[in-house]
Amino acid sequence: MAGRRKDEKLICMILEDIGSDFSKELVKTVCSSLPANRRIRLIVLPGKYDDGLGADTIHEYKAVYNTVLKVSDLCPVDGFIIHLGSVNERDRNNGQIYNSVMNRFGDIPKVLVASDLTDAVTVNYDNESGIREAVEYLVNANGFFRLCMLGGRDDNKDARARKEIFSRCLHEYGLEFGEDNFVNTDMTENCQREAELLLDKNPDTQAVFCVNDAVARGLYEAMSKRGLVPGRDIMVFGFDNTKMSCEMIPALTSIGSAEVPLGQKALELLLSMMNGDTVSSATVPTRLFGRESLPYQMYDYNTVEMLNIDPSFIYRMFDDCFYRYKTSFIDRESVNLRRLFFEIFTGILTAMKRRYMSMETYDSISRMVDKLFEKGAMEYTDAIKLTDSIERVQDGINQVQRSLAARILINRLFSRMKDKAILAQSERAVRREREAAVERIKMESFLIACARGNCSEDIYRSFDKLGLANSALYVFDEAVPFRAGQEPKFPDHIKLKCVTRSGDLYILSEERQRCRLSDILERSEISSRCKSYVAFPVYCGIRIYGLLMCELTDDIYERGEFIAMQIGRCFALCEKHGEADT
Repeated sequence: MAGRRKDEKLICMILEDIGSDFSKELVKTVCSSLPANRRIRLIVLPGKYDDGLGADTIHEYKAVYNTVLKVSDLCPVDGFIIHLGSVNERDRNNGQIYNSVMNRFGDIPKVLVASDLTDAVTVNYDNESGIREAVEYLVNANGFFRLCMLGGRDDNKDARARKEIFSRCLHEYGLEFGEDNFVNTDMTENCQREAELLLDKNPDTQAVFCVNDAVARGLYEAMSKRGLVPGRDIMVFGFDNTKMSCEMIPALTSIGSAEVPLGQKALELLLSMMNGDTVSSATVPTRLFGRESLPYQMYDYNTVEMLNIDPSFIYRMFDDCFYRYKTSFIDRESVNLRRLFFEIFTGILTAMKRRYMSMETYDSISRMVDKLFEKGAMEYTDAIKLTDSIERVQDGINQVQRSLAARILINRLFSRMKDKAILAQSERAVRREREAAVERIKMESFLIACARGNCSEDIYRSFDKLGLANSALYVFDEAVPFRAGQEPKFPDHIKLKCVTRSGDLYILSEERQRCRLSDILERSEISSRCKSYVAFPVYCGIRIYGLLMCELTDDIYERGEFIAMQIGRCFALCEKHGEADT
């Protein structure tokens, strides 16, 4: 069977929830930062955070799901990137948490994200710089003095730190902060009740700081019920600057990395550790990214710099317009959008200065504008932010441009940019809706094909109907029962039943199926071109049937867990109909 090569390294990411926007951004930045000239394979093992609250069925569901983390014990791994919100200095005495993460992996290099453990290599946000920037702007520029906060879990290090920093910033301006203008949440968007409680206690609030972007979404819903609009009635800002923030309506102002993303910095440190280098924990600076929910401009577009055609001014303009580009890992083979933007605006500003633009120059810049958006410029911004920035530049140019002919052509170019931005956003929304419809049809086809529920072979023969381009389904000879309070006892061997490669289904013969469980993270049956995977547990109730291994794609963060659960239900139906051999 195919396995990893001798010079290939295996990095494992352990997460508390792959479906959260923070985890998505973390994984994606790690994936995009993997060096192309090194043989590195990335495997993600997602878990579930259990806060000890709620019904017993919820705890059981999360406990069974978290058995997937045991795979990291069984398989040889060269390095770990770990994001579990409860692994911090305060919980050092909690043997279940601390020992399971820090001691069970021994001397294997590991980097913890969002943790304050003093004896570990960690990567954290500088929470203070971004929060202080936001508070200073609200108080000094807007004259606000009634500020509130929707906080997070008490066991989350960042949630505690952000609350303390926000409180300290308010006290420095003589503003009160206490139980009346603060409410805890579970740090997910399911916090409408907490948001409504905060609004009830503070009907005159002028601004709300949300501990992360997900909580801000919950606040949006609570405000909508009351006819309140973020950015008009109450200023709202979040933290993490996830992609969600620019997709919310209105777009959410959020604090995020001012330089490299957390995932990229974590990978850099881990690779150095794997090379035998000594590294220290790192702190990533943050800044406030202004959008509609809290109008804020980081850069000024002044006419003097425009007239001088200052390169630093043009690049600063690009960083403001396409704020995600600077903190994204860009493949060297990709079009350099920053340089392309520079050429576009150098041409526009030169025409402004000379008071003349030829049709040849206009056509050339138009083609560059089209190319800018064709090559994915809107992946690094949002339409409203971009159009607002373009209009600020346009207004500045029109104030100093005295040539009517040049001004007409320049304004056409600006209109072209704004049209392209809005069109790109619309096309993305339509594409997502179509993709969601296709995914529903795929799942329906799979479930219909397995509807008889009396033969596991139907599952394998229908596996490609799920629409997973590159994936593998591993199944135990017998389902492994989960027993509360005990480590799951997985067998030494598992069977690889079927594989999809580029959408094509391959069902393995009996003699090729059996393999050691400790080898599954090293195997490469899916595709030699795939370097990043995620493993989901296949289970139903308290019975674990196997593992679903999928290539990391944009849609798998939302779909993967649901698909694995549906496969588990199909296996449970097979058992119910008397089939013992799965």
